[in-house]
Amino acid sequence: MAALYLASALFGLFQGGIVPSYAIIVREYFPAQRAGVQTGTVIMATLVGMALGGWMSGAIFDLTGSYKAAFVNGIAWNLLNLSIAFYFFRRARALGQLR
Repeated sequence: MAALYLASALFGLFQGGIVPSYAIIVREYFPAQRAGVQTGTVIMATLVGMALGGWMSGAIFDLTGSYKAAFVNGIAWNLLNLSIAFYFFRRARALGQLR
């Protein structure tokens, strides 16, 4: 139980620090006229991803009887997210859009 409590606490701390910064990040890189729509879109995508991830992990557990495949699935999705973020970072740098 201690490991579960620790994982829950860390998740809450990270989630509580990341989600509020979405509005700041969106405002920094998009015009003010689009900031509301973009912030809503980013938060919606976050919530859909979290809901789908929880459901998908449960479905994988039901199929395999183990969370090992579910963890591998989660790691694979995070690697995909990192590669997309890295692509956009490199693209913005090449276009001179980063300060």
